[in-house]
Amino acid sequence: MGRDFNRFWAGSLSSNLGDGMMLVALPLVAAMLTNDPLLVAGLTAVRFLPWLLVGLFAGVVVDRVDRVRLMVLTNLGRGGALVVLSLLILTGNASIWALYAVMFTVMVCEVFYDLAGHAMLPDIAPAGAIDRANSRLVGGQTVTQQFAGGPIAGFLFAVAAFLPLAVNAGAYVLGALVLLGLPLAVRRPRSPEGEAAEPDGGAGKGNGKGAVRSVFADIGEGLAFVFRGSSLGPILAFNVVMNMAFVAQSAVMVLLVREHFGVPAALYGVFLGTSAVGALLGASTVSRIVGRIGRFRTEMVLFTLASVSCVAFGLSPNAYVAAVAWTVIGFALTSSNVVMISAIQLIVPGAQMGRVMSCIQVSGAGFSPIGALLGGMLGRVELYYVPVAAGAVVFGALLLSASALRRVTAQADEREAEQLAAAARGSTVSEAGESAVSEGDEGAAEEENRS
Repeated sequence: MGRDFNRFWAGSLSSNLGDGMMLVALPLVAAMLTNDPLLVAGLTAVRFLPWLLVGLFAGVVVDRVDRVRLMVLTNLGRGGALVVLSLLILTGNASIWALYAVMFTVMVCEVFYDLAGHAMLPDIAPAGAIDRANSRLVGGQTVTQQFAGGPIAGFLFAVAAFLPLAVNAGAYVLGALVLLGLPLAVRRPRSPEGEAAEPDGGAGKGNGKGAVRSVFADIGEGLAFVFRGSSLGPILAFNVVMNMAFVAQSAVMVLLVREHFGVPAALYGVFLGTSAVGALLGASTVSRIVGRIGRFRTEMVLFTLASVSCVAFGLSPNAYVAAVAWTVIGFALTSSNVVMISAIQLIVPGAQMGRVMSCIQVSGAGFSPIGALLGGMLGRVELYYVPVAAGAVVFGALLLSASALRRVTAQADEREAEQLAAAARGSTVSEAGESAVSEGDEGAAEEENRS
């Protein structure tokens, strides 16, 4: 995959480890500070709030600035916020409101970090390897967040409440330092012609004004690309519906597992961990699946598998069958997410990548509370109705968006073929140049011998 990608991946692994520790440590601290369920649940609401407030603006920033520098600064910001919280806990001055403030700060930084990483990946991954690159990122995220970060945070919290947050801050700082070695060529957005854009996105160049374009104009340009300049509009709508369906299921998951299937509290985390096993398996195999049957067929199979597994989960006769269905859901969702992100990264111009990705992320986060509310309301009627309904809704939305999905994946395949052809031409030119130099050297040596 190359040195640049490996460095980028190492930085992501360190940051993802910090994410996994934070998502376990902060709720534990919240439960230590208050036993009010509403205040503890408020931490989750604060977690998603930054996407709604700054998501679209973050996409504009990502398309204008040095993306590596942005990722480094936001990681340092996350680390600094957690150091402050660690000191507050250590000195006995922590409060639930301080916890909210730190969660909000960390997640604002994460919005910028994630969008910059998604936007920069196409310039780092070798030609034809975008699926493999996203697979490694998702696989690494699964291992570090769910298999490593959570257990480490729980163990350190048992030693001292501030300790997991301090170690978490160190993981963010380490991730920032690793990224500093990435070359300038991948740091800034690229124009459709392949040239690196100016730090302000080229705004105002050539018109004598020198004024930076309006942020709202940039956001409008990103939205126009999604809804008028590509086939991504129906895909975004499908993403919203699918996200709402699975959030509805997640909202009542603890009740489904513990009350409907009778899993004891001590094994609840183990049950949820089965999806991480499926996710890791999906991340490690999806690029080979795409290579065999293509992007469109892969997506249709995976989304169908996810919807059927939701129905099977709700109708499972016992916890063992439900755990198998939950594992398959993790496999299908992770694999389909890798393929979809890769396709979007292939067809979106580099100079608009941040704004387009922010539209997709914000739409998913914005409707999540609605999905959770619908899941809770349906769960009041009967718990197992929620996953059954979620599976049916996803399958219906898939049928409606199949034609758009075919167009998007076909465009991605075409773009990838162009990249591979360009890489092959570059390799041929390089070999020809080396051959010419070699022949010139041989001729010079022969002339010298005659002399």
